[in-house]
Amino acid sequence: MASFLVFRDLPGVTRDQYTALQQAAADTARRTSAAGRQVSYRGGFFLPATAQAICIFDADTAADVTAVNQRAGVPVTDIVEAVDLHTPPGRPPDREDASRPRRGTP
Repeated sequence: MASFLVFRDLPGVTRDQYTALQQAAADTARRTSAAGRQVSYRGGFFLPATAQAICIFDADTAADVTAVNQRAGVPVTDIVEAVDLHTPPGRPPDREDASRPRRGTP
């Protein structure tokens, strides 16, 4: 399964309206998964200053993510596959070589 970022332009949409759109996408993803196409909604960010949002989905294909959003009636500007670079749970982040000064330090 891959991760996808879904970009949305949402002019005039309030935070409450975005929350409703987000819920519709999440509910549709659950129904789609129950029907056999695995799609999960992982969350997202609403950027009220720019009237945009970025949502994160896991699915086998971008087409599956597109279909979920169309069925939910949620606008989509672009869908791009993404690589999650978070440190796995239980593993400490890599540390810089302590012998080298860090950027911005003497």
